[in-house]
Amino acid sequence: MKKQKGQDLVEYAFLLALIVAVGASIYSAGMPHSISNVFVQAGSLLGEASKKQLSAVSSYDDIIQRLGEGRYQGLADILKETPDGQAVDIDSDSAAGQQLAQKLNIQTKDGDGWFARVNTNGYFIVSYYSADANKGVTFSQLKSDYKDNPGKYGKDPVTSRYKTTFKINEGYYYPNGDLKTYNTVGHIETSPNGSGMSIYPGAR
Repeated sequence: MKKQKGQDLVEYAFLLALIVAVGASIYSAGMPHSISNVFVQAGSLLGEASKKQLSAVSSYDDIIQRLGEGRYQGLADILKETPDGQAVDIDSDSAAGQQLAQKLNIQTKDGDGWFARVNTNGYFIVSYYSADANKGVTFSQLKSDYKDNPGKYGKDPVTSRYKTTFKINEGYYYPNGDLKTYNTVGHIETSPNGSGMSIYPGAR
């Protein structure tokens, strides 16, 4: 992805240099007013190029917003509500999550991860997990520990609270697309399809 982006920038730079060279020759030929038109055209071309490619985002708040754009601006079909009304979970480590990250140009920091859930009631929840905020425990380590010790992350039958919680950043999207963000705690629960884990906000 980074290589392709670099190639695009080189191509745009070459195109800009060519336009400037043409403009300089026009200027030397006695038409100084034309040079301003050359730069206007160059700016327009670069502006169009930027529209064609989403800039990369890596901070948690930018990632939360980019996933929201993917859903509410129709940039990613996988984030639409399912016809059968089933909730959909996508995590950054899954094949679907990696395809989504590539499509939306999301670059997650090493050791971090995210979950996006399309709820059946129209709400869209993004949970971002940071290793730095959780004593250096990486997203992959957390998933591995859950797989080996699922009871450690279940609910306490007495308190009805999850036994293990951790710090997350939450993006809470209302059905109309309005966003609220929180620094909060999260827990691990079984994913909607029952095949794995989900990081979801809340201690109970």
